[in-house]
Amino acid sequence: MAEIDILLQGLNKDDDHETAVNKLLSIPAMENYLFGLAFARSNGVERIRSNLGKVSDKTRVFIGIRNGVTSVQSISSFLKIGIAPYVVDTASNSKIFHQKIYAAYSNAVAHVIIGSANLTNGGLNQNIEASSYIRLDRERQADEKCFQKLINTIQGLPVTYPDHVFQVKTARRAVELLKEGRLEDERLTRLPSTNKKHDNRERDNLIPIPTHGRKIRSPRKGVKKRLVKKTVNTTALLVWESKPLPQRSLNIPQEANTHITGDVNLGKGLMEEDIDFQHYFRDVVFSELTWHSKPSSRSPHLERATINAELIIKNISYGVYDLEVNHDPRRNTRSYKQRNVTTKIKWGNAITVIRKRDLLGRTLKLYKKNSTDFAIVID
Repeated sequence: MAEIDILLQGLNKDDDHETAVNKLLSIPAMENYLFGLAFARSNGVERIRSNLGKVSDKTRVFIGIRNGVTSVQSISSFLKIGIAPYVVDTASNSKIFHQKIYAAYSNAVAHVIIGSANLTNGGLNQNIEASSYIRLDRERQADEKCFQKLINTIQGLPVTYPDHVFQVKTARRAVELLKEGRLEDERLTRLPSTNKKHDNRERDNLIPIPTHGRKIRSPRKGVKKRLVKKTVNTTALLVWESKPLPQRSLNIPQEANTHITGDVNLGKGLMEEDIDFQHYFRDVVFSELTWHSKPSSRSPHLERATINAELIIKNISYGVYDLEVNHDPRRNTRSYKQRNVTTKIKWGNAITVIRKRDLLGRTLKLYKKNSTDFAIVID
């Protein structure tokens, strides 16, 4: 008889899909594995890479594409561990392949996780998700009938829909799908958008919902150095990510007499080791801006430029601000030789929106839309 358990990720302390899927992949004597997934990202594959790699020769994966989420990097991750996934392209925006199924089975028994969790970092760990963990006895007629319906339907998709369901066997084919717009590039992010104006609206101070979750170990090496020349609509390239934001970056005074700088340092953050932050922002990220100096100012040595930055906090856009970028080009100072920050963004009028304690410990991500338009996302 079928045995059923419920996973309530984020709401129950001991429930998370990363643990559950890894345990499923480690069950002894399983002969085959089948995944049916709406979305996949490389950080999701990374969470189960070790155990999935051990059974790659027994695993079939079906993933939805043309959905704005599944990435070329996730396909590449599968290929690297020996799995050539099938992709499901419905050729429609209003009808997508949306199932989330993880199955391991032998001739005697089947273990199936079916619910809301995709193969992404959020789906496996961070999001509030719910799934059923079902153990089927294949020697029992009712259980076997249910399991055959599941397996035969999914594995039969390439035959039923040969034009829409096909196997990606090479990295070159994955790149072709990216160029055709059917896969996403994880370096590009589709930013939140809103038709509401928040210029005169008091921002909420709600802290993140306190959920249960395993400590995240980040497999990501950081922000890539290469930039794209062109972006479309609300798509932008991630060019920098901060460490957890301290009071200084948010211009929150620690004491009554604390000096407020009015800016945020663009340092190393979570960037890769080989990116020199003292030159990266001026020479790469902001290289296309119009720079000038102010000889009559208190800091005549600084180079200055202006960016148009949409400020997005907790998935709500608070409009576009003209923010000044300052860069110190001097190379013979003690500060430079001590590897201190040389580039900063002045908060200007945006300081009233970001100077809130509910943002402490969150991260700031800087996205480049084009040569002068950027987005600052804090979450």
